[in-house]
Amino acid sequence: TRLDVFKKCVQLSKVASKGLINIDVATRWNSTFVMLDNVEKFERAFEQYALHDPNYKTELGKTGPEPKPDALDQRGPPTQSDWVYVREFKQFLQHFYDLTNKVSGTKYVTANTFLEEIADVNFLLGEWSDHVICGDDEIFKCMGLKMKAKYEKYWGDPEKMNKYIFIAAILDPSCLVLILYARTKESHFFKDMIEDTYGCIIGNRILTSSHNEFVSLFGEYKELYGTSSTSELASQARASENAYENSLMRSRYNKKRMRSCGEGTTSSNMRTELDKYLAEDTEELTAEFDLLEWWKLNAARFPVLSKMDRDILAIPISTVASESAFSTSGRILDDFRRSLTPATLQALICTQDWLRSKPINA
Repeated sequence: TRLDVFKKCVQLSKVASKGLINIDVATRWNSTFVMLDNVEKFERAFEQYALHDPNYKTELGKTGPEPKPDALDQRGPPTQSDWVYVREFKQFLQHFYDLTNKVSGTKYVTANTFLEEIADVNFLLGEWSDHVICGDDEIFKCMGLKMKAKYEKYWGDPEKMNKYIFIAAILDPSCLVLILYARTKESHFFKDMIEDTYGCIIGNRILTSSHNEFVSLFGEYKELYGTSSTSELASQARASENAYENSLMRSRYNKKRMRSCGEGTTSSNMRTELDKYLAEDTEELTAEFDLLEWWKLNAARFPVLSKMDRDILAIPISTVASESAFSTSGRILDDFRRSLTPATLQALICTQDWLRSKPINA
């Protein structure tokens, strides 16, 4: 009967929602956000319900534990201040809800944006710890401080983080930055993001180590997939000699270039492709920007980096589905499941993906 009355109140309040309110689930923390996000739409319906049901305020006032001395009485129907809390908590939790869904995606690249997501969480928790968003409310400040301490436990020391997180960000042209070469047209977004998150001293140390790791990894890929500049120029010189239409001056120039390249250092040759990429203008990050398409179109210009990009960006940030990440109830494996062979277990886990997968056109 009460549900029918509430539905009539929803119609009178002209709530733009086809469903009803959701119930919170203790083992699924995202259900709190879903509940608050949904219930906010029914604020006027609850006010109407208080007018149609005289027992609404009375019975809710009797439920719940007795408040402690000098504590806020949380019994009774939601008040105006409660709805303010609902909106503020919903806005705060939505960042984590969207982040978890984003890093758990399987249809797009996730490695290149994870560092930015970590910085966003750090900024958000910093605001709540300093109670900038919510004024001087101790409830939000206390919660922000607790979450900030948990964040520092896992992401507070960047030197313990996987360096591929930083390398993947450098391989994103929309976040492109030349860390140590100040002479080029560089975007300061990557550098400022690191320094704002970890401070100038630690940030500069991380930028230097990330650059060294990036150059070292590029050197390994250069040995695997690259061709020496000397051999390239030699083939060009032979082609120039055999081509009838080439002039004598061009043939002499190719030979001279081959000799000068042979006398140069290996490091300068190895850094040529790096210099070209890091000197690129930062791509504007829009909804139409496709990272994989950009590398596909520029693979001829950066043959070694494109191979490196293919391997780095293919690494998923999280191998756990968002539904499992949101759940704290855990999974129970009985003796029968634990005794399965690896081949059978892989088939049980991957069968749906194998059936749903589409062939990739090279």
